[in-house]
Amino acid sequence: MEKPKRILIVATSDIHLQVFHLPYFAMLKAMGYELHAAVEVRGNGQVEGIDQLFNLPFKRTLFTTKLFTAYGKLKQIIDAGNYQLIHCHTPIPAALTRLAAKKARKLGTKVMYTAHGFHFYKGAPFGYWATYYPAERYLSRFTDAIVTINKEDFDIASGKFKAGQTFYIPGIGVDTKRFNVDNTIDKQKIKAQLGLPSDSFVLFYAANFIYRKNHQFIIESLSDIKRQIPNLKVLFAGSGVLLPAMQKLVAELNLSDTVHFLGFRKDINELLSITNISISASRQEGLGLALAEAMINNVPVVATVDRGHKELITSGVNGFLFAQGNQQEFKQSVLKLYHDPALAKTFANRSAEHIKKFFIENSLAEMDKIYRKFLSVSKDDQPN
Repeated sequence: MEKPKRILIVATSDIHLQVFHLPYFAMLKAMGYELHAAVEVRGNGQVEGIDQLFNLPFKRTLFTTKLFTAYGKLKQIIDAGNYQLIHCHTPIPAALTRLAAKKARKLGTKVMYTAHGFHFYKGAPFGYWATYYPAERYLSRFTDAIVTINKEDFDIASGKFKAGQTFYIPGIGVDTKRFNVDNTIDKQKIKAQLGLPSDSFVLFYAANFIYRKNHQFIIESLSDIKRQIPNLKVLFAGSGVLLPAMQKLVAELNLSDTVHFLGFRKDINELLSITNISISASRQEGLGLALAEAMINNVPVVATVDRGHKELITSGVNGFLFAQGNQQEFKQSVLKLYHDPALAKTFANRSAEHIKKFFIENSLAEMDKIYRKFLSVSKDDQPN
């Protein structure tokens, strides 16, 4: 019996889908597919393009019995859904999905997994390799396709794992419609609204306050930088469990006048318009969407050496990369761009050109090819 044109998307939360996947849903809808999603509702539970949404308890930790509940419900959804394709994202939901879909695969359902950055990577703690690597390698045998968004992950998956096929796409895609440069923005007005002096030298970090993003490193580096950049201001856009601790650290270091906590923001474009340097201290990234957005907006970048950041930045060519935990390298990078505006402009221009390969149009085109390998879609069904 031929399966209906129905796809199940599995990910950690509805917010994840809203932020990263709407263009892909539009493409699949244009192919004529009905889309279901299984996520934990952490936002408003409304995802454009999704016809039916299931709310499952996908917690951020492995140490909870709620994952057994999530697995049981997910298996029921998969067994009853008669899906042509199941596309899973993020490690915990993807692990549960591939185990729950064993029966469905025997009946012809294809299972695809997009790795948005494996938790094991060059330089990762041994515990990450000991836990996540064997799990991902084992689960790969229940996966028809693994899609990676950086070359380091692709090399590992294609060389060591047992998935049917492995693919590389240039990131999940930067939506140029959301982050195009707007030269009409009144920069001084935005600074005034944020309570910043007109001559502020602004560092901007867009990241949720979680361990991986390592805000503490940035904060602990600021006192030395401020001594050489008196008009320094640092903007943190994001929320998260570590926000109170970082606010306390800023107060303890007498940096409250320098650091501004902006919370979750939807006006990243405007904030980037007043930014002198976009920074990241992330311990690991699949690609680094925040930096990509800065590059589109002609903002020079300074970030940690990381597999995702290395996709975007060639240090000394279109930005600076500093070693994980190396405050001296971070400080020197910031100060060099502060003292050399011409170099900052050169980096920004080169980044704006390099980032084009990561535009959403390119990622969509690659995913279109991949989907067509596993779906009964002819080129006559090409979306408009």
